[in-house]
Amino acid sequence: MKKKFFIAAAAVLCAGIVLFAGCSLDDFSGASADKRFPYDVAEERGEEGSHESWLASLEAPSTELRRLFDEAKEDGSFDGTYFEFLKEMGVKEDNGAYAQEALRSVVYVQAHFFPASRNAAEYYSIGSGIIYDLDTAAGDALIVTNYHVVFSADSVGNEAIAHVSDDISVFLYGSEIKTRAIEASYVGGTMEYDIAVLKVEGEEMLKNTAESKTIAKEVTACDSDSVTAGERVYAVGNADGEGVSVTAGVVSVEAEDAKFLASDDKTYITLSEIRFDAAVNPGNSGGGLFNASGELLGIVNGGREVEDVVGFGYAIPANTALAIAQNIIDTCAKSPEAHGAAQARLSVSVQVQDSRSVWDEETGKLYIEEKIVIYDITRGGAADKMGMLVGDTLISAKIISTRGGEREIAVTRDFKLTAFLFEVRLGDTVEFTVSRGGKTLTLSLVYATEDLFRLAD
Repeated sequence: MKKKFFIAAAAVLCAGIVLFAGCSLDDFSGASADKRFPYDVAEERGEEGSHESWLASLEAPSTELRRLFDEAKEDGSFDGTYFEFLKEMGVKEDNGAYAQEALRSVVYVQAHFFPASRNAAEYYSIGSGIIYDLDTAAGDALIVTNYHVVFSADSVGNEAIAHVSDDISVFLYGSEIKTRAIEASYVGGTMEYDIAVLKVEGEEMLKNTAESKTIAKEVTACDSDSVTAGERVYAVGNADGEGVSVTAGVVSVEAEDAKFLASDDKTYITLSEIRFDAAVNPGNSGGGLFNASGELLGIVNGGREVEDVVGFGYAIPANTALAIAQNIIDTCAKSPEAHGAAQARLSVSVQVQDSRSVWDEETGKLYIEEKIVIYDITRGGAADKMGMLVGDTLISAKIISTRGGEREIAVTRDFKLTAFLFEVRLGDTVEFTVSRGGKTLTLSLVYATEDLFRLAD
């Protein structure tokens, strides 16, 4: 039975990293894969906690209750499992209070197009967006949406940027009427990852003044790497163009590769996404998937239609979507003509060579730990310059920023690399810890030249 995805999505890592699943390294390269998972290296380096507690320590819990539980455990006020904590707190079900907060951070997006055919009428693309950044003094905002909301392959193509609308409006919740349209302009975007950024400037409805207060609210994002299958979620968006609304469900799969037809109506592209069962419809694109605490978990960008199958909604994880959005903002500020995201090249192909699940009784969560192994290396590319070899297992990755500060991730899932490579900026030092033949090595490279990046637009 053929699967039909009704909303376009995006590609994974493209020239940076190509993912292959389920094939043996020996079949292609003759190299023997390192046998260690990331936890094995952590244990070798002195990790005293159990496998499950180490995996739990990598995440920032994605609900307020989990954070309260962790705080109670840390200060000694509670000694028990998460399930026991929930019973003590008297928690039986979620309420809609946080969904109300989410409504303030989501907007209706309308993009105006003119058709290539002279006999066809002008038309609108209808979608959603989330308020990523808000200045209530100036009335300025940055809005993240899907690229396919503001791009149309069927348009005349004479726009300032071909097929990207020159006439975009956004509407706040409860104000989806023509007289309350807010003019927005296109900052930049990437078809490959289905993310676009819009800008609003000097808008009175976004200002907090002595006379009136805006309902608009900048979104608060959680650590989407910490998403848990079964957790309560809300999809907030402009379903079927009828205005911003809320549907509820649960996370079905924490990370799943989904293939879609891109905005150009000819390219098929793939992205690792969160699957959930809350109802989504055309128009939800670009809206938010929120957790039970009202924090952004992902950008809704797809659904699946197939006979006898329901409840397949997809969202680009917030860590990935917002890393790309910030990259677009930074790239376009530096080079206004770019209109895309500058992705750091690693120039390797990797595969999930092995995968295992670990049950943490204390937090009541199943963790997945993958072994990400290098399958191929482009000669002269970043990985080659670092000294990576085919067969290396990726353990961790770190950015030492020229702007100050460091960020390190454990490479326990393949999708974490996408956000990581979009966070690298020109001049940053990137360090990878790899396991090779039972030994741990740290390899590094300064991303000092433009050729170590590619423009995803």
